[in-house]
Amino acid sequence: MKNKKTRSEGEIRDRINNLIKITKRMKERVEVTSYLDPEDLESVDTNKHTQWSVLQNGQFAPSYVSISNVPSGLYEMKWNSPLQTWVVAKQALNIDELYELPSPEIESILSDIKIFWRKRETYKEYNFVHKRGILLYGDPGCGKSGIIQLCVKSLIEEENGIVINIKEDEDFKAFIDFVPTIRTIEPDRPLIVILEDIDSLAGEDRYSTTKLLNILDGVKQIENVVYIATTNYPEKLQERITNRPSRFDRRYEVQMPSREIRESYLKNKLTEDDLKSINIEEWLDASEDMSLSHLKELVISVIVMGKDFKESLASLNSLTDKPKIKGGKKKSSIGFSMEEKVKRPVAGFGRSSDVIEEQPA
Repeated sequence: MKNKKTRSEGEIRDRINNLIKITKRMKERVEVTSYLDPEDLESVDTNKHTQWSVLQNGQFAPSYVSISNVPSGLYEMKWNSPLQTWVVAKQALNIDELYELPSPEIESILSDIKIFWRKRETYKEYNFVHKRGILLYGDPGCGKSGIIQLCVKSLIEEENGIVINIKEDEDFKAFIDFVPTIRTIEPDRPLIVILEDIDSLAGEDRYSTTKLLNILDGVKQIENVVYIATTNYPEKLQERITNRPSRFDRRYEVQMPSREIRESYLKNKLTEDDLKSINIEEWLDASEDMSLSHLKELVISVIVMGKDFKESLASLNSLTDKPKIKGGKKKSSIGFSMEEKVKRPVAGFGRSSDVIEEQPA
C-alpha cells in the first residue's frame, strides 16, 4: 500500500486560499441572479440545465438556473413528485389597491411588526428567539383578512420578505419538514406565516395542535418570523394557545368597522363620480353594524351591478335570517312524503292487484 502523500503547511494554506477564492466566485455568480426582475424569472427556461451542482466526494450534477433568494411574495408549500421534495409555489397577490383604514388595531399591529424587524440584534443580545406571534379574533367579515393583507404588503414592500400561507393540516407537515431548508438557504430573510381560521387547524382536542405548538415555541421554532393567526371563534382554542405569550404575544379583538372606517373605505373604493352620485351620509347611516364584507357587497350591488340602493340594502339585511326550506311535509329524495306508502308488484306476478305495501327506506 502506498503511503498517503503528506502536504506541507504551505501547500495546505494554498489549498485553503484557493477554496476561499472558488467559494467567493461561486457566491458572486449566484448572487447576480438575485437581482433578476420577476419578468426575467418568467423568461427563464426551467427545463434546461445551465450549471453544475457541487456534491460530495468530488461529484458534480447538472443543475437548472438557481437564485440565492426567492422573490418576495406570498407562497404555499407543495409537494413536487418528480423532485421528491417540498417546494414553495408563489401565489397571486394584488397589493396595489390595499390601503390602511383609520383603525387603532391596524395602526398598533403594523407598528408592532415594523419595530420587531428592527430589533433583531437586541433580541440576540438578550438571548431571545427573534419571533413574534399575533392572534386576531372577531366576528366574521370584520376585517381580519384585510389586516393580514396590509401586513403582507408591508413585509414585501419594506422588508423584501416572504409570506407562507398555512391553510390545512398537510401544510403543517410541509412547514415543519421544509422550513429548516428555507432557513439554511436564507437564514436572515424576514418571514410571515399566516394561520387563518386557526380554530379549524388547531381547535380543541386536535392532533394538529401539537404540531402548531412545535412550530410556535417547540423544537421546530425558527428565527426572524412573525406568526399571524385569525379566528372567528376564540372560545374553541385551548388556553395553552391563547394564554402563552411565547406563542402569541399579542391578541387583538377586531371590532366591526366604525363610521369613520366605513367612510374611509367608501372614499377609497369609489371614484369621484361615484361619490357625487350617492348620498354618502345615507350609506353610512344604513351601514351601521355592517361588516366590511357586507359593505363591499353593497358597493358591488349598487355601483357595479347598477341595482337599487334600498333593494340591495334589504337583500343584505335579509342575510341575518337563517335560510329555511319552505313547504309542508318533509320529502324523501325520490319525491315521496315520509307518510306515503309505496306500492309495487310482487315479484313473479303480473296482476296489478297483486301488490304489497312498504314504507320507503
